[in-house]
Amino acid sequence: MTPVEQMFLWISRHFTSESYLFHSKVQGILWSAADILLVLALLKIVDLGRRREGLKAPRVRYVLLGLSAVLTPLLLFARTPGEFFRLESLICGGQFLILLYTAVFERKRLLDLVLRRAPGPSRSPSEAFRE
Repeated sequence: MTPVEQMFLWISRHFTSESYLFHSKVQGILWSAADILLVLALLKIVDLGRRREGLKAPRVRYVLLGLSAVLTPLLLFARTPGEFFRLESLICGGQFLILLYTAVFERKRLLDLVLRRAPGPSRSPSEAFRE
């Protein structure tokens, strides 16, 4: 038996539902932390674009992201896979809804910053690419 086959055999003999739940919790916390950083970076970029236009920061989205960060450690206390799944869906789903909402409704500001031009109604992003 090759070392890889032995490794998979060992895993199959020692992998229990408890270890599955433990590893799922670790994975869920790591993914949630990565999602928080991704959404936070996008919100900071949008905030920069909004400031250039004299608008306020998207505070509600920051608060919702903060709420998801506070809820993330609760993944450790899930007792069943179903409970863990529902809680992770709530947390990560909220983060992705913030991301989606921001990407859709702030797309003009994001494109303006990416294209490195001052926002204005006279030019479309496709016109800026032709320059």
